[in-house]
Amino acid sequence: MSKSDFLGGGRLGPATKSPIVPLSKRQAFLTPKNKKPIAPEKNSVAPLPKKRKLLSKERTEQAKNELLYYGRRICHKIAAVRREDIIRVYCTEETLPALGPVLQWCSQQRKAYHVVSNEELERITQSVHHEGVAILALVEPSGSSEDLLAFVDGETAPLLILDGVQNPHNLGTIMRVMASFGWPALVGSSELPTLSASAARMSEGGSAYVRSFACDDLATTLRALKKRGYRIVGTSSRAQTSLYAQPLPKKCAFVLGSEVSGMSDMIRKLIDEERIIPTTGQVDSLNVSVASGLLLGEHMRLHGLGPGRSLS
Repeated sequence: MSKSDFLGGGRLGPATKSPIVPLSKRQAFLTPKNKKPIAPEKNSVAPLPKKRKLLSKERTEQAKNELLYYGRRICHKIAAVRREDIIRVYCTEETLPALGPVLQWCSQQRKAYHVVSNEELERITQSVHHEGVAILALVEPSGSSEDLLAFVDGETAPLLILDGVQNPHNLGTIMRVMASFGWPALVGSSELPTLSASAARMSEGGSAYVRSFACDDLATTLRALKKRGYRIVGTSSRAQTSLYAQPLPKKCAFVLGSEVSGMSDMIRKLIDEERIIPTTGQVDSLNVSVASGLLLGEHMRLHGLGPGRSLS
């Protein structure tokens, strides 16, 4: 991808640049340090420590809903479809010309952006894979079981359910697969990892198109989905039926177990049918993200691409 392809190209005129504040003089937003409150002057009637403590607590709560995205593709998607969620932009001199449109927008909206060195951006993102750009933005929280059932009410969109998958890189790659095939909803238990910066980067922008749902009681949620006409399909190396032996139902929910132990016994009991992905057996199993690609690809072959997620 060339620089001119990123965010539509364009250059930023000198008059639109915001002042560049040295990193050493900025408050670090990843791990903000609590500064000591300024002692009130003598005879002051407004004690500052209590107020500053409140502001610090509010900032901590706000930070829970923010994520520092980095990498060109995911930042491109954030700027393209979730621009209103942007809080701050960081870029290097090399990526500055290609970021013209979004930086001009930041200037118009009075949102901060900073041009920093590669070394500074590595410290900010805590990664060498920043690709010259990072965006601090609001992150969409996971939905609940109730949100999921409302989401699928009257719909036939297929679902992907993760039972115990924890690796953030796998999570990001699975979101990339789902966005590619138009599957809009990723379901897990309350232990489903929240989207991290590394997972978002691995998704190559796909996380912007996939809504995640963390269910307090995954088994109860599966029962509710079955009542709504979903057929629950699991994968197992012990299954007798090949993934390709019989047509998959259009309205289905695939369940993928954890990388280590597979599906839990409680979830396995709720499976309507199990399929095996045929392999040579020279390795124990496929990576869970690779398995998701094969499952969604076969479903697409039979029923076409999924409906995707509207972001309008």
